[in-house]
Amino acid sequence: MEKMYQDYKDIAEFRLVYIKEAHAMDSSWPVEYAKEMGIKQHTTYGERCSVATKLLSDKNLHIPTLADDMKDSANTSYKGWPDRVFLVTKDGTLAVAAKRGPWGFKPGIQAAKAWLASYKETGKEPPIKKESAETNAPVPDENKKAHNPARVDPIAAAAVIGSWEMKTEFQGGQIPATMSLKLDNEQLVGTWASQGSEMKMTAITLDGDKITFNRSMGQGGPSLAFTGTVNGKRIVGKFNSMMGDLKCAGTRKRSSGASNGD
Repeated sequence: MEKMYQDYKDIAEFRLVYIKEAHAMDSSWPVEYAKEMGIKQHTTYGERCSVATKLLSDKNLHIPTLADDMKDSANTSYKGWPDRVFLVTKDGTLAVAAKRGPWGFKPGIQAAKAWLASYKETGKEPPIKKESAETNAPVPDENKKAHNPARVDPIAAAAVIGSWEMKTEFQGGQIPATMSLKLDNEQLVGTWASQGSEMKMTAITLDGDKITFNRSMGQGGPSLAFTGTVNGKRIVGKFNSMMGDLKCAGTRKRSSGASNGD
């Protein structure tokens, strides 16, 4: 990112916007770097600016930087968490709008670099392609009707209905989540709550002891497909992702009315 800035700062304005921390040491998904740098969740705007300054120095970045306000206005408007790359033309057209998170960052940088290189060489803005900077495939139609989930026998559904404490292995750690399932008109519906966000689960199926479903990784994030096995009060399986398989397992939460012998 720094190299792209140095290569093209003469033809484009760059801004790095520091938003709320995704992996602070006191978050549910801390990373070693945050622990080493002593980075905690920001509680004041002064703290956010201070951490931004510390990170710029440590990473030797010289890109003009702004800090989002404590209402997370920029993050909310641009759906930028945990990170995202945009390239905007002079007339306000989005030339690059990369997907969010680690999957979209590098492809977004590559797409922005290619656009800037072409502009610098020709002096003309390259044509805008209605494609994803991450996959180079057509952007999916968000208004397209969702897959209709299969009907589930109410007796069989009792094996999974309720709340589950789930943990997904990721980069040497575990991301906790609460999965909630219920039956609605003989169809399983559910939500996946993690790191302050609640995502709707889709395409939920139950075939014997086999359960499958899809959910996004954060609001607006990439889709993950789960396949697993239900064994009493435990579910064990994996998410298929662009980074490979992510192991995931969980246990059913005890209901408030359960007895000690349950």
